[in-house]
Amino acid sequence: MIKSNLLTSVFQKLLINKDIRDFKNNFFYYLFFRIIRNFLSKDLILKIYNFQVYGSINRNKTSYFLLKKCEFGDYHELSIIKRFSSNKKILFIDCGCNYGFYSFYSASLSKKNKIISIEASKETASEFLKNLNLNNFKNINFFNKAVSNLIDENVLFYESINDWESSQTHSDFKLSSKLKIKSIRIDDLLKGYPLNDYLVIIKLDIEGNEINAIEGALEIIQKSEPLIIIEFSKYIFEKKDNIDYLKDFLMNYDYSIYDTNKKKKNLDSILHMLKNLKKKYKTIGNFYLIKNNSNNLKIFFSNE
Repeated sequence: MIKSNLLTSVFQKLLINKDIRDFKNNFFYYLFFRIIRNFLSKDLILKIYNFQVYGSINRNKTSYFLLKKCEFGDYHELSIIKRFSSNKKILFIDCGCNYGFYSFYSASLSKKNKIISIEASKETASEFLKNLNLNNFKNINFFNKAVSNLIDENVLFYESINDWESSQTHSDFKLSSKLKIKSIRIDDLLKGYPLNDYLVIIKLDIEGNEINAIEGALEIIQKSEPLIIIEFSKYIFEKKDNIDYLKDFLMNYDYSIYDTNKKKKNLDSILHMLKNLKKKYKTIGNFYLIKNNSNNLKIFFSNE
């Protein structure tokens, strides 16, 4: 396929001063993009909300879908983060940050917010850093490490052809490469932070290693009762011990599960939803773990 710098330049000029969401449901945009997408020669700079990112022309990259769909989605999760940020400055730990959307969104809400972004994939980490350079955020710290319950150990990481699938726990995808990456615990990442000054939010999207990440964050959970945004997938519960661990965690730390409709869910209902997924699907999306009777729960249910 012949690539065209001219077409790419024209398309970039169309996008440069507009929020990509302005093109959502625009028939002419979708038609034009469909015609030229195979001729684009390089990634395009996109504005969305109050920051910029590169929209990849590679369909194996998560950021490609910003160009394709003209939105990121996850509206409820973003609104909850914004609500927390409007109540008090937040400390946002973005585990599995990919190209950085959640990190940049949270950083853009207030200069007082602190963001810790972690991505194990070396290739995706380079995309995050390119996007970080596009923006003038001084409140983001990035780590190319694997979030776990292990302290500074070399762990095997499986890179997928599709950057949203790479994982520490499995290689159930088209494998791009295997590499060793240093592990890190959330508890160790947050040592030295004045936790009482912040509302703490932990986002876990690490393809099956979420329970180990929680185990590596128990000190922080005990001290600051963070809101946890977690993607539930079949990969988490393929290891049966994770079911028992999460049950014990919810009971011992007095946490409950809520969906994006603010409905409380028990773990059995989560497992039932996963069991009833069609074979080609692996995830039921994001849920919240929230401390019962906490201030975070009040903020979660507020309408501010």
